[in-house]
Amino acid sequence: MLVRSLHTSDFRNLHEVAYKPHPRVNVIFGDNGQGKTNLLESIFLLATQRSFRRSRLDDLVRFGCEKAEVVASICHGEVERRLAVQILTKPSRKVALCDGKSARNSDYFQGVHVVLFAPEDLLLPKGSPEERRRFLDRAIWNTCPGYLDEVRTYEQVLKSRNAVLKSMLAASGLRRRPSPGFGVEGELATEPSSDDSESLLSVYSEQLAMAGARLIDRRRYYLRTIAPQVEATFDRISRSGLRASLEYRPKVSSRDVEVASHSELQSILFDQLERDRKRDRIRGFTHSGPHGDDMVIGLDGRDASLHASQGQVRALVLALKITEIQHLFCLHGDPPVLLLDDVSSELDAQRNGYLFDFLRAMPSQVFITTTSPEHVKLDHDRLDVRMDRGGLCSDELAC
Repeated sequence: MLVRSLHTSDFRNLHEVAYKPHPRVNVIFGDNGQGKTNLLESIFLLATQRSFRRSRLDDLVRFGCEKAEVVASICHGEVERRLAVQILTKPSRKVALCDGKSARNSDYFQGVHVVLFAPEDLLLPKGSPEERRRFLDRAIWNTCPGYLDEVRTYEQVLKSRNAVLKSMLAASGLRRRPSPGFGVEGELATEPSSDDSESLLSVYSEQLAMAGARLIDRRRYYLRTIAPQVEATFDRISRSGLRASLEYRPKVSSRDVEVASHSELQSILFDQLERDRKRDRIRGFTHSGPHGDDMVIGLDGRDASLHASQGQVRALVLALKITEIQHLFCLHGDPPVLLLDDVSSELDAQRNGYLFDFLRAMPSQVFITTTSPEHVKLDHDRLDVRMDRGGLCSDELAC
């Protein structure tokens, strides 16, 4: 994939930005708060239709404006297309276009692959399970665009099931009595639901088990595929003799998830939802399912979140990212666009050297943000642009 041109209008703090990137290395430098990360986010949004930040849709629109737009000319092989994402505030919605027309996700995302590497990723092994799930889902989506629809289906069913649970909880009057079996929360004093609500809950449980089995299938397969390469890459980066590992840890009581077939997964998830039904009614939300699963990063058989040093954590994340990029290149035969948001400032000299050696060898288009261009140790096939108050300046661009 190659970004030939990029135009943003009122996206975040970016006003009118017209940018023709270099096909290899693009260094975006400047002081903090000038919009460097926003520029990377605009590329990521165009490629995924999602932000990599926790934001409301309206937050993507420049303050005081009613509409933001990101447009780019994207090249994949011999095919060039014009992709656009518009964010509207009245009412709040997002519109994605391919060559000026609405397109199915399968058509829009064809040949569009980006990999983001941000400072927050360096906290991944010791961060929350939710962050690791986000990392895993982004990586899988890059290999299989249809995964985005599968995730959305699961999220919609989960939202519907939780709505039923909340209505049942509200109907119960929130009256509880102490019960040793339920700790301090206690047990509902009255039966909370009607027969209709219970039947609806069963329907959503079945649908959630079907959608959840697909997500677990994808996640298990991806981790099995990349685990050997992560182990080998970590060994080269760290030279410690320690073994890196990846494990998918589902939030179900069954130990058979790792080896279960797809149909068996559905049964395991449905049975777990049925076992949790009383607890879910008491709490008003769904406890078990892929939305609570985790990716455990190990080091010599121990959980890296508990036992890895800061240097080992950074080496693990670097191995994960490099493996993700190599896997995409091998799978699609076309290197993804790489977005590196001030990562080099967070790495020590040894790991920085390994990262830049990798970037020299990988024929990807690269966008790197930094406070100083001297931090980027890539000397050839490179364009430097300065970001200042939401605009770009360079020898080729007017301030």
